[in-house]
Order: sequence, then structure tokens, then C-alpha cells
Amino acid sequence: MLLKREITSLLFVSALCLLHAQVNTGTITGTVTDPSGAVTPNVRVTVVQTETNFESRAVTNSEGLYRVQSLQPGIYRVTFEGEGFKRVVRTGLDLHTGDVVPVNVRLEVGQLTESIQVTANGTLLETETSASGSLTEGDTLYKMPLYQRYVLNALNLNPGMTMSGYAYGGSLGGFNVAGQRSSGTAVFEDGVLGNDPQSSSGTDIKPVENSVDEVKVLTGTLPAEYGHSTGGLLTVVKKGGTNGFHGTAADLGRTRTLTHRQFFNLYKTSDPQPGAPNGVPAWFMQPDASVSGPVVLPHIYNGRNKTFFFFGYQKLIEKKSAAFTSQTPTPDLLNGDFSFGGLGVPLYDPLTTRQLADGTWTRDPLPGSIVPKNRFDPVAAKIIALNPWLPPNTPGSLTSSGPVSNFTWASKSRTFFEDYSQRVDQQFNSNFKLYGSYTYNHQGGLQRPTSIAIPAFDGANGILTPFTQRNLSLGATKLFGPTALNEVRLGYYRARNDTIVPSYNQNWASTLGIPNDSPLLMPSFSGTAASGNSTAPGLNTAYGLTVPGPSRTVRETLSFRDDFSKMVGRHALKAGYEVLYFKGNYFQLGQPSGVFQFDNMTAGLQPNGQPVPNTGNLFAGFELGSVRQANFSLYTATWLPRDSIHSLYLQDDWKVTPTLTLNLGLRWSTESPYHSAHGQLSNFDPTVVDPVSGKLGAIVHPAGGLNNRSLRNFQPRIGGAWHPAEKWVFRGGFGINTVDIRFPNALQQFDEYQAQVVQQRAPGDPRPLFQLSQGPSPVQYNIQPNNTATYVGTNFGSRSANWMDGNLHPGYVMNWNTTVEYQISTNNLLKLMYQGSAGVHLVESWNYNLFPTDFGADNPSLRAAAFAAPQNYLPFTQFGSINYMSNTGHSTWHSGTIQFQKRYSQGIVLNTFYTFSKALDDCDSDSGTCSGVAPKTNRNLNKARAGYDRRHVFVTNVVYELPVGKGRHFVNHNRALDYVIGGWELAWVESVETGNPFGFSFTNSPNNYFPSSMGNYVPNLTCSGISMPGYGLGSKIGGARFNQALENPVLDVNCFAPPAAFTVGNAGRNIVTGPGILYSQASLKKNFAFKERWNLQLRFDYQNPFHNWGFNNPSNQVDFRNPQLFGKITGDQTTASFAGQPLMNLMLRLSW
Repeated sequence: MLLKREITSLLFVSALCLLHAQVNTGTITGTVTDPSGAVTPNVRVTVVQTETNFESRAVTNSEGLYRVQSLQPGIYRVTFEGEGFKRVVRTGLDLHTGDVVPVNVRLEVGQLTESIQVTANGTLLETETSASGSLTEGDTLYKMPLYQRYVLNALNLNPGMTMSGYAYGGSLGGFNVAGQRSSGTAVFEDGVLGNDPQSSSGTDIKPVENSVDEVKVLTGTLPAEYGHSTGGLLTVVKKGGTNGFHGTAADLGRTRTLTHRQFFNLYKTSDPQPGAPNGVPAWFMQPDASVSGPVVLPHIYNGRNKTFFFFGYQKLIEKKSAAFTSQTPTPDLLNGDFSFGGLGVPLYDPLTTRQLADGTWTRDPLPGSIVPKNRFDPVAAKIIALNPWLPPNTPGSLTSSGPVSNFTWASKSRTFFEDYSQRVDQQFNSNFKLYGSYTYNHQGGLQRPTSIAIPAFDGANGILTPFTQRNLSLGATKLFGPTALNEVRLGYYRARNDTIVPSYNQNWASTLGIPNDSPLLMPSFSGTAASGNSTAPGLNTAYGLTVPGPSRTVRETLSFRDDFSKMVGRHALKAGYEVLYFKGNYFQLGQPSGVFQFDNMTAGLQPNGQPVPNTGNLFAGFELGSVRQANFSLYTATWLPRDSIHSLYLQDDWKVTPTLTLNLGLRWSTESPYHSAHGQLSNFDPTVVDPVSGKLGAIVHPAGGLNNRSLRNFQPRIGGAWHPAEKWVFRGGFGINTVDIRFPNALQQFDEYQAQVVQQRAPGDPRPLFQLSQGPSPVQYNIQPNNTATYVGTNFGSRSANWMDGNLHPGYVMNWNTTVEYQISTNNLLKLMYQGSAGVHLVESWNYNLFPTDFGADNPSLRAAAFAAPQNYLPFTQFGSINYMSNTGHSTWHSGTIQFQKRYSQGIVLNTFYTFSKALDDCDSDSGTCSGVAPKTNRNLNKARAGYDRRHVFVTNVVYELPVGKGRHFVNHNRALDYVIGGWELAWVESVETGNPFGFSFTNSPNNYFPSSMGNYVPNLTCSGISMPGYGLGSKIGGARFNQALENPVLDVNCFAPPAAFTVGNAGRNIVTGPGILYSQASLKKNFAFKERWNLQLRFDYQNPFHNWGFNNPSNQVDFRNPQLFGKITGDQTTASFAGQPLMNLMLRLSW
């Protein structure tokens, strides 16, 4: 059924291609002179793509200049014809994406019947543009051993990009181009934007690798026609058909024999292990196929030289396991024993909570830190009897809060991808061309199971999250005379995500015995730290008993653009208009069955009712069934955000002299105010009276947009290229790029369309709210006729609001670059580049509703009162957090690069570069809520190395055809030997990079602090400096890598101390550089050619052949009661990530 729908869609595209047209991305330009060097007007220039015979024409103007634009990448023949001169033919001209190739000709006097033919590659120098960029041909990309064939992996092969963590090639989320946030990188496929309109998703269209003709990464001073990028973009041009029929069929795969275990995995995949007596599955298969050629219908239509098609297909099937470490309750814990061999903290009985006559609070201790089994709440007892947790299978570490890393498992998953790609090209004549392009991606498979054995209890195990996206582009190119060209294109992108939850509508609340609870979902059991005294890292849930609700989201982008180009004297002018229209459709259920929280219920009490540091255990509160807070939510409407961006631009490429070109451009854009289809949005207004509390500050629902439209988004682009000598070019420029806002987060500005009931005691009252088996009070949502629902509850700490600045406007990024290029020889190029960028007025969200971290420093009684009930001292006491979105962000980036490129010659293609760079910012993302050590008083204290900063990046990629066999230097004529020693190819990618920086947090301090929402609490740094090794970490961890307790730390815990009471600490943000990358990828191929057009290839790929592991950052939370946990590395990368575990793949490929 799925295949049928896709074939129908592809046929529809093919039909539309008869009405719409082609978009190409290269330009051939130049100057024609006579034998004396004088410019020659009225010379006819004919440009022909040799594989399709697609033809374009131009005539030199009075300046002797010509320009032929909108050319699809390929091999071209250029013919020059002028009265009284011999015809000149340039053949073998290789044009690539984004190229502006100069082809200058000096005519010789003679007859047109006489011809001068020149065969030569074009120059490697970029003499006509100021933008910086690197190109990877699709066939070269296919030859590279890039895991899972993600085209985004091409970003790793080009300078100007750094990774946040170990980037996954299926998402933009880990790639940062030109020193800016990952959401600012644009992806264009056949000229149409392929990014998800929800910028926080990191999603973009995934072209099928065998269908890609070229991938180009552009950075720096972009031409004015490019927008929707912060200075870096990736443009993908898909293959089209030719006059010959061609095809491929391949299958790449591996078994568990070819899958190396992860560094921290105790067992090999074939070893018997807990839950898998025959080993765990590790099976991977990725078949692909393509077919292309002219559209020929026998006796009906012959499309040679006119109509061409290309169809590509790719599928991925994977059954795998990955090592994970977590914690699961021990038999002692399940029997109520929290003594942990004498390490346990004191526990207190929540049912003895009382207020004494003097107003102070107290609780009675539980002897021996043991919860008697006869005190277990019936609901907790029933859950423990069902035993949803898998048992511990490794010693781990025992801490005062419970076991840590006592469960290691090979998390199994099944993944299915299916991808299609089609392109159709049509030429009616040399003046009119058409194209249509379509890409389809689908991903299915269950989420990875965790330490929960019963899927209904788990937020990951058993949840199905299918994902589908499509990208369609249609276009037309029309030539109006020899100097004017118009291009029109339409685009449509659509992405859909679903979350299918196994516990939905199964009435688990009744099964567990919780009265007054909704039957729609499994209830969730967790806890939230109420103050800076929180304990137990990773133990803020009842060991994983949290369940999400079902959801469906659809995001769409519709685009239209019209570009007009004209050659006027020495000016190549291009002007255009573009509109993007974004749509979202988000359905969420919410948490109607509740989230029950138990934190601090078994802690000791200070006189003011706040918990005593280093007492209590969340799981003990769960066993006793003493609920501190219960949250219930139900969405009352579907979120339908809408957005549109209109853009105009003018570009002038001015040929000032034969050796100097100026690129002058201006782009202007305006983005619509933040709005929805039916006006169902919300905003916080500090001047309106809240109907719930009667205080100033309320959630309002304005009828129009939430922010003003900005009309001042002018984006100048100024650059130039100077070509003073044959082998030298100097390029540079400065440009400004506006940052689109679109939809930063899902369900943003949608408060009160989620009905919310929070049952909780008043601030400062530490008594349990109710016992789990008694159930909550009846949940009554306050839903109004307009589908809004005001907050229901008496403690406002869980009531949140989103505040969008009415003057919110698109931020902008200034980009600048300088490049020196030297062409060493015909096929070898050396580049020296400096690039920089600065983000200004970047969009960020911060919690506005807080008081300073030093609040009450000069008034002990005020500080004590604020500590006892911090909610009562917030600026808006009727709310917990108020996330304020405004233009508060700033970033800077500087980089220097040396790059060497070798164009294909002598069987070698080579690209190698080294970059030194530094990126600074105050927040890495425009989605989510930023934090800081003093966000209320000094947000600038948070500016430091960006989380994606990598100081040193060295990358080499090479494809080498060994010079042996048919058509090569050695053994060219011995067919028998050719089958054995001929036809070999080697591909290699080597990446050496320093790590990302990270910072520190702490827990189990003996001191009191305000809630962590007031500031980002960090420890005090007591050493003059702290660092860790970047490489060779496998040996530094020691021989006990399967037992965290015995593992060597890579950081010194003695360099840290708890901050004084009510202070935030002095260890800055991102102060230590984490594990570096030393990653190799290799591929060896053997080609068997037969029957002239046929080739059979046997291929062997090896990711990480030298076993240089991609380690995660070490544990960075300083636990002052359990210091043995600090500074230890407990994880490494899995199969799908960059620098993942060693993998070997075999492929068989047939091509013709």
C-alpha cells in the first residue's frame, strides 16, 4: 500500500513536469576579444550539456561579456561564433554547483567553417565570487565509507563546521556551521528549502545518496539570493537522466560477526548474556537501486535530447543492540531497606509530619532507614509485586542515595527506513526548460527498551514513533533574449511524527487501585527537586516509571520564488522575490492520569519546613505512598501555528576589470507576527489582573499576532574577487543574514489550552498531600467555552507561563571572510581562509520569574523567609516559571583554515584541511530555556565557550584508484590479471578533533540554597585549573571498565568544594575540554568490468578500524557524599553516531 501511494505520487510529479520547469545552479561567463585584445560584441555563445544535449544560448554585449546561467552540473561544450572569425569550441568543461566559471576566449580571424577546438578542465580558482565553499561530488560521496549514507555527513568533509557532541548524520541537531547554532543551517534540495519549520527539531529532508549529483557547503559572504541561513548552508543537487540508460543495484550489510561491541559492553554480541542466552541480534542491511535515462515510450514518444528521468531507492533494516548503564532497584530496596550497608541517609516518616506550638515543623525518623513492609502503600505494593524492573546484573556503586550503575544491558531495537527520490527534466527548446523533483523519507521501529520489563510502565520501551517527510520542488527556466533569464520554482515540504503509547486507554489506574484517576494512561511516578538541596543524581523518578501521552505533529512549508537575471554592460544583475509559508498541526493528549511526585517526603525537616540536606529518599516516599504533589493535564485544542516570510533581493556581480569582480547584494525580508490559524495562542502580560489570583500578571489570549512585524531586516552583502595573476586569487567579503524565527518550540505560547490541575500543599507546608491508594481529589478542569482552561490549584509553583516580547524580531548574524587561493598545478589547489561571525539580538528564552541568587544577603530574616517559602517572594507569586523570549543572545566565532584540494587526476581525489577556531556564546540554542549562574542580575556571566566549540579540527578524505588493471597505468592489457589485481579502489576519511567543553554541577552539599531555578548552581573550584586528557582515555580508565566503582576517574574531585550557603559557586560555564575525536573510516573496493557497460563491485567498509572510541564526557556532577562517582566515563558512541563503535560492512553492487 505504501509503495502504491508513492508510485502514484511520483507519477503525479512526472505529469506536473510538463507544466513546470528546471532549476540549475551553475553559471558560465567570460569575455570574448579579437586578436588585438579588443572586446568583441555580438558573438554567439552556445552552451551544451554533452550527456543530455540540453542547450543554452547567449550573445556577447558591447563590453564583450556574456553570461549563461541556470546550468545543471555536468560536462559542457561551449561554442563561440562571430562574423569574420573562426569558430572556437571548448569541450570537457566540468561545471559544479554554485560555480561561476570564467571561459574567456580570444578569437582568430577566419571563416566560421574553420574551427579551433580546445579540451581542458576549467580553473580550480574561484575568480568570480566572494563566498567560501567546498564541493563534494555525489559519486565521490557514495564511495566514501560514511555510515548509513546520510548526505549531511558531507558537512564533516568541509571546513567551517564544528560538531556538538558526536553528530548523527540523520539530523542537523549536532552540526554548527560558521560558528552559529545548528538551527541556523539551511538545507536546499534542488533549490528548495528542505528544513523543518520547527527550528528546534533539527529535522531536514534526507536525500537518497545514490541520487545526489553534488553537495556544496557555502559559508561566509553569501550572494543575496540566499536566505534562511545564519551564514552556512548545504545545497544538494540531484542527478538527472542522460541520453543513455543507466542503473545500479546494491546491497550493503553486516552480521553480528562484523559488529564490534562497545567499549563498556561486558559481552560480545555472540556471547550468552542475561536475557539473551544465544547472544543479542546485530544485523544490518541497506539495499539501494537507481535507474535513469531518457523517457522513451516505444512508438509513442522518444524523449532523447528532451525528456529525462532519474529514480533512486534506498532501504535500511537494522536489528541492533547497544550497551547502556543505568540503575534499577535492588531486592533490599524493594523490601524497604535503605540503609545501603551503613551508607544510607536518615529517613523520616511523612505521616508524622506536624507543626509544633512554636510554629516549627518536625518529623519522626524511620529506625535504621527501613520502611516496614506493612507500611507499604497498597498501590506501591501492587507495582512492586508486578515487578516492572529488570533485576540488577552488575555490582555498580552503592551510594547514600541508592545503587548507581548496577544494571548494564544491551538495549535492543529494530529500525526501518525507506527512501525514494525522483527527478524529471524537460527541454522544449534552448529557451525553455522544466524540472520536477521529489524525495520521500520514512522511518519506523520501536524505541529502545530500557531497564523496565513491562512496556506499559516505561517511557521508551514499546513506544512506536513513526516519522515521514516529503519534499517536492517544481520549476521553470525561460530565456528572454540573449541577456535576460527568468526562473520560477515551487516547493512543498511536509513532516509528520506520531507517538503511539501501549498504555493508552487501558485503565491502569483502576488496575493499580488509584481512585479518582483517569483511565486514559498509565500514571507516572516521579519527583522534582524542590530546592538546591536535591539529592540522588538520576534518581528523581521511581526508577523509570514515567510515561508520555500519545501525540501527532505535522509541519509543512510551502514556498514560491521568482528570479530574474539580466546582463547590462559589465553588470550581471539578478533580482528576485520569495515567499515561505509555514504551517503546523500539533495534537497532544497531555497527562490526564497524573504525575505523582514523592520527593522530600521522607526527608528530615528544618524548623521552617524545608528539607534537611542529605536526608530522605524518593523511592522510600513512593513505597510509603506519600504524595507531595500531583499534576494532571489535558490539551483542549490543537496547536496550529502559522508563519510566513517574504523576501526581496538584488544582486550585482560587477566586472570592474578583467581581473576584479565585485559582488554587491542587498536582501530584505519580513516575517509575520507569531500567530495561529484560529487565534488560539497565549502570552503573559504583566499589566493584566490574573483572574485566578487577583494579582497583576496574567495569561492573555490576544486575537492577533503576539509580536510586531519587523520591516528593518536589511541584509547587505559586499564582497569581491581579485585575480591579479594566473594562479592567484584573493577573495573576501562581509554580509548580514537574518535569523528566521518560525516555530522555535513545539506548543510554544499555548498556555491554558492545556487544562491543568495541580494538587499541592501551600508553600512552606511539608505535609503529604494524600496517600497514593486514597487517590487524588476529583480532578475538575476549568475549561471555558473558548477551549481555554485556567489553572486549578492553590500552590502556584507548578503554574508556568510563556512571555513573548512584543518587540521580538529576527536576530541577525554578521559574517566576514578572506580567502587566498593558489593553483599549484592544473588539478591542485591551496587555500588559506579566515572566517568570522557574530550573532546579534539572537532569540533566547530565560526564566523571568525569579529573585537574585543573593536575595536577602543583608537581611537574614528576609533570607530565611524566602528560603522557607520561595514562591512567596517571586516577582509574580501566582506563577512558578515565566519563560521570557526576547532578543538577548550574542555569539562570536573566529577561524583560520588551510586547505589542499586535488581534483580527480591520476586516479586520486583528495581534500584535506586544518581549522583552528573559537566559538563563544551565552546559550547554544534558540529553543528551550537558557540558564545562568546569575540570570536575574547578570546574564553576561554565562558567556563562555559554546558547547559546540572545537578548537582544532583536521580532516582528510581521499579516493584512490590503484593504477593497476584495465584502463590504468599497469597491467592494462592482461584480462586475466585484471580480474585478480586490477580494478581496486581505496577510500579513506580521517578526522582528528579536540573535544567540546563542558561544566559542572553538584549535589549533596551540607549547605542550604535557594531553588536551582534562581541560578545555575555550580561548585567552587579550588585548584588553579582543571583539565582532562583528550585522547588515550581507554587506557586511562583502567582495566575495570565494566565496573564503574573500580574505574579510574579522569578528573580530580578534590578540585571542588561546596559553595557557601546561598551562593552559586565559581566554576564557570564550559571550562574543561572533553574527549577528543580520533576517527578513521576506510573502504576497499574491487571492480569487475564486463560486456563494456557492466560493472560488478565488491566493497568492504570499516568504520573505526583502529578502535579509537568516541567517549562521552565524564560524570560532571560533584556528589559531596559520594565522591567516588565523579569524573568517570561510563559511555561511548553507538552505531549511528560519528566516532561510533567499530563496524565492518560488505557490499555487492551492480552498475550499468
